Amino acid sequence: MSKAQKLKQNRINHNEDVEIRGFETVDNANSIEEYYDNVLSAGDVDKALEEYGDNYDKITDEFLERTRLQGPDLVFLFAATALQCIRIYVIDKLTEIEKANSHGGKEDKLHELQNKIFEKMGKGSEKNVNFLYASYDAIVSLRGVPYDATRHESVEIKNLGLFNNANHRFSTLGHDPYLGLVFGTANILTSTITTNHRIKFITNVVRYDELLKNPRIGVMVPTIVMLKAACDRLKDDRKSVVAALIKQLIHIATDMYTPKGIQLPGASLVLDNSSVEKLTEYVSTGDLLKIGASAGMAALINFLISALHGCLFLSEEGETAEFSRDLYQARTRKIITYSNCIAQSSNLIMAAVTSDAQSIDLGGILVTIARIFGDYKFMTKLEYEFINSGMSKIYEEKYADIALYY
Repeated sequence: MSKAQKLKQNRINHNEDVEIRGFETVDNANSIEEYYDNVLSAGDVDKALEEYGDNYDKITDEFLERTRLQGPDLVFLFAATALQCIRIYVIDKLTEIEKANSHGGKEDKLHELQNKIFEKMGKGSEKNVNFLYASYDAIVSLRGVPYDATRHESVEIKNLGLFNNANHRFSTLGHDPYLGLVFGTANILTSTITTNHRIKFITNVVRYDELLKNPRIGVMVPTIVMLKAACDRLKDDRKSVVAALIKQLIHIATDMYTPKGIQLPGASLVLDNSSVEKLTEYVSTGDLLKIGASAGMAALINFLISALHGCLFLSEEGETAEFSRDLYQARTRKIITYSNCIAQSSNLIMAAVTSDAQSIDLGGILVTIARIFGDYKFMTKLEYEFINSGMSKIYEEKYADIALYY
């Protein structure tokens, strides 16, 4: 008898034996569980479960080994952590609260920048301030802005209650980060001050003495007239408009990180002046800018580290190896998440030690939380697919070996 004939006969005998034992067992069994208990011995079940557990642990260990940080990864981890810590320190310094008119601080540096810009723009032919008109030379030479004026020409004007018992910064539209681009720039061009009183805009002329000093709030003018006078400068005096806009931006920047701060955009339109001042004590435009800048820089550093680390990828089992790139990406994600967590932990510890809540990196914390949740979802899915694929390969090979005999 040939080998092929023997294999065929063995298969026939095996099937007949299974059928006989199966029918006998089913006839004597009261349930499907009892049937399998009769067909499979307890030793076979325990052995199969033990083998399955060993294979599962083996593949899990392989996954952990292939996703752990290795030599070059640690260099990227150190670099990423250092960059995040530097980012926190630099942004905290740039947004540090300073008293207004403090010497040698951010305000002086911003004014120096303003003066350099105006020097490049050149000088004009006259330096004067008239009714609804401030010349180019007056705009670039005066250190302050007209809507910073707090003194009045007469008791009657003072009794108008333009500031409504609040700091002038929260009453004037020039100090609004968005509305100020229009009203603040227009006030500088026309030497006026525009305040908001119960959703009603009030504009007053600001007059100076002969030396262009000591600004005082004078008579009222219609706000629409003031805006028209400012718009008329766009026709034949655009240089003054540009200078006024630059001065407006610099002025908002100098006030941004002072103790009073700058109110949220549009807050003075929906709240009374006193409420705007109280709200700004808790959250200001400077706070939002700090959070946004911090989050943006943190995300940028994460992107750069991810891109650079990804450039070093070499497939461990060939370019088409299954899971090779995903496993490498898992290491990249670990580098970014670990560096973010280390940097944020050090920031929180420093804030607690110095009792300085203002130094807490809220933007970076938000980015870190988003990374943790995103990376956890990615790693969980990758581990499941890797283990499932590995287990499937093992039992497919076993099935293929057994199938050769049938």
